[in-house]
Amino acid sequence: MTCLQESETFSRIETRRRKLKRIGNLFGVHIASESVCSGHCAPLDFVYDWCYQRPSLSVILGPRGGGKSYLAAFGTLWDSLKYDRHGTRILGGSKAQSQQIYEAIVGFSMTATGQRVFQTVNKESARCISGSDISMLAASSTSVRGPHVPSLKLDEIDEIDPDIREAAMGMCMERLGVSASVAMMSTWHRLGGPMGDLIERGQAGEFPYYHFCAFDILERCPESRSGPNLENCPACPLVKWCHDTTNPLPKAKRSNGHYAIDSLIQKVKGVSLRVFEADYLCLGPKADGLWFGQFDEARHVAIDAEYDPSLPVHIAIDSGVYTGAVLYQVVRRPWALNRFNVFGDYLSYDLSAEANARAILALAQTLCHGRLDRRWTDPAGGSRNPVGPTVMQEYARCGLPLVGWPVGSVADGLAVVESSLRAADDSQRLYIHPRCKDLVRGFKGYRRAKRNNQWVDWPEDPQHPFEDLIDALRGGMVADDPTQPGRPQVTAGKRAVRALPGMIP
Repeated sequence: MTCLQESETFSRIETRRRKLKRIGNLFGVHIASESVCSGHCAPLDFVYDWCYQRPSLSVILGPRGGGKSYLAAFGTLWDSLKYDRHGTRILGGSKAQSQQIYEAIVGFSMTATGQRVFQTVNKESARCISGSDISMLAASSTSVRGPHVPSLKLDEIDEIDPDIREAAMGMCMERLGVSASVAMMSTWHRLGGPMGDLIERGQAGEFPYYHFCAFDILERCPESRSGPNLENCPACPLVKWCHDTTNPLPKAKRSNGHYAIDSLIQKVKGVSLRVFEADYLCLGPKADGLWFGQFDEARHVAIDAEYDPSLPVHIAIDSGVYTGAVLYQVVRRPWALNRFNVFGDYLSYDLSAEANARAILALAQTLCHGRLDRRWTDPAGGSRNPVGPTVMQEYARCGLPLVGWPVGSVADGLAVVESSLRAADDSQRLYIHPRCKDLVRGFKGYRRAKRNNQWVDWPEDPQHPFEDLIDALRGGMVADDPTQPGRPQVTAGKRAVRALPGMIP
């Protein structure tokens, strides 16, 4: 593409974006056009793509009260007026959520200039002057198997049953020359829920994924609030999130959205830090009673945890209906505690010990040329089995002999993992490679048990699949950390003789 063509393309995009904002203003819709947080987008970015690109599937993560439903309503109105006899269906996690988009749409019944938009409107459907129809769907398996339409809006996808969502997808089909387009929107409420899977797929490039938070749609902070030289900012409850190190100008001085600053201050004062960061800053869900509350993906997930050919490779496996395994290396530091670099993880469900052993060996071949110097597992895997070989014998038969890690208190082992994330002196010695997505999810979701409505210092049981990778890491770290008190003072070789004669880890 020549410089002239690039200039023409940029000019056309900017013209269209201005048109979208202008038409939005006719209907009282303010669309923020600039993102202020690193890695986020502005709402105008996905509204533009909805209206001009029509991606076959798109996912939007945004804050509570951030206008996702309202913008979906505007996108629906745009399609309904642009295309004759266009069909749109709306499905929410509940009837109230579906109603939210629908009521916003019918609220656009007339432009600011007095032009009528709809021919007919009733409680659950509307027909535009273009002949296009818009209808709400109930969240049931029968209602989502209706006539085919080119546009489908799914609101609060994290609350929609995945089976119903999949059935609804079948309704969306190209009609009258207009391509099929499905838009999914939600805050992210649930660890391991539908939104988490969709975000991961979107980040991998499977379909467009858009992410914004309350600061990206915040109104511009006036000088009367901040002071001419920002001298009033330290007293603002939002200051620690508004001022960042990447830009000398606070986020609220760069934003141009609709969300009132006083409303966001009300939220930061009225909800817990966990809820504020999850629902308004869109940093991901954080379950109540998290064991590893200090886990910070930005701090603990690092590319430099990659496999180092100069260091031995360790593996720890927790077997069961779910089988979890971690591959890691221990960096010995003479003047500090050992550093642990986890560069691979493995998680499976309902596979035999033989199938798991072969899959783990294949993973090791891919990540570290098959090198496995020390191999740990839950010692329960060596228990006698009256109907066949033990799990450890099955692994050994496949060429993966294992040694039971030291038996000890689960809480003490979790304390080792916890202190490696962030010790009292703020030091850190556990790093996880970004490819270890299941282990990262484990840290985010591993919870304490609750007794008599109180959180206790014991993990919830069971909590698959989070526990399977955390237990593997816990066992391996205790086995490989000579600084831990109470660790049996025996060599790996001697333990191997006890577990399975002749098998050296």
